[in-house]
Amino acid sequence: MSGSARIGRARGGTPPPEPAPDELDVVVGEPRCAEAPLGSLDSWITPTSRFFVRNHFPMPAVETGEWKIDLSGQVARPGPVTLADLREFSNREIVVTMECAGNSRSTITPRTQGIRWQHGAIGTARWRGVSLAEVLHAAGILDAGRTIVLEGADRGPEAGSASDIPYAMSLPREKALDPDTLLATEMNGAPLSRAHGAPVRAIVPGWYGMASVKWLRRIQVLEGPFDGFFRTESYVIIGEGDDPDKPKTPVTSLRVKSLITYPPEHAEIPLGNHLIRGIAWSGDSEVRSVEVSYAPAGALEPQISWTPATLLGPSERYAWRHWECPLEFQRPGYYLLRARATDAHGVTQPLRPSWNYRGVATNAVHAVSIVVRRPAV
Repeated sequence: MSGSARIGRARGGTPPPEPAPDELDVVVGEPRCAEAPLGSLDSWITPTSRFFVRNHFPMPAVETGEWKIDLSGQVARPGPVTLADLREFSNREIVVTMECAGNSRSTITPRTQGIRWQHGAIGTARWRGVSLAEVLHAAGILDAGRTIVLEGADRGPEAGSASDIPYAMSLPREKALDPDTLLATEMNGAPLSRAHGAPVRAIVPGWYGMASVKWLRRIQVLEGPFDGFFRTESYVIIGEGDDPDKPKTPVTSLRVKSLITYPPEHAEIPLGNHLIRGIAWSGDSEVRSVEVSYAPAGALEPQISWTPATLLGPSERYAWRHWECPLEFQRPGYYLLRARATDAHGVTQPLRPSWNYRGVATNAVHAVSIVVRRPAV
């Protein structure tokens, strides 16, 4: 397969060492799922060692030199795409915030299905690779191709499957042909690590992380919809009373959301002035504002007043914004800090999580309990 005019060449090399285990909080040991402590997310770019890991199955063996992606379906020129082929395409680098669709699941009651993530299954990285659109156009994607299926090399058993299945997700044609949807080979200026999908993975900006398939082995262009397990049964919104035999709403774009990174949960702080810090993001548009509130624990909702926070750092289409807000605590007591974000479309986080059976895409206001004490004499 030949590429378009070259702007830069994808760089190869040996994947970097895997993250040190103690830099992430392990949620599940095998297959490994680990998240970052919220207090470690105060840098705009998340170091690879602190970027969350979400695996559905054991990590596959990686043979970088022989890696190829099987491209088939509604294309004029099907066939394998090798790493050497990818180096012939134009390179681009974008900064993308990626959040696991199950992030914050542990805050939902009643308890839902799925891994009990706290809030650290999120990170922002520089991703470098080639546009999926360029690869599809070079293969001659046909007008009949409406759904692009991305399949990883990882596979294993799932409830209801007669045999092992691969991890696979799908994108509508419009999202797959967005120039910012990448086949990435680098993360934060280095070759992808095995834990993050080496040697090549998809990056789907603005969508939850389930779409950014790791260890990419196959791309299939379909005329109709994709009925794979993860697209139709796992990463879907299932509300109370929904008919289990009817199609479910798929998870796609990131919902507007903010998290408090300082102070941590159950912190004890002295009376006086404190600078509250956090992060905020949205998939459909940029974050327009963040507000912070503090009220004695147990205060009624009408007693909650909101103070505007200041947005910090770079403003890029798919990246989070850091924010800070000075607050003065004049009385000792038990308090709840809350933060809520609003995006450019005017969509604001709900105060409480909305229950769904899979516990996905929750974006309720983050509340942190703290204790304010008089200074020791």
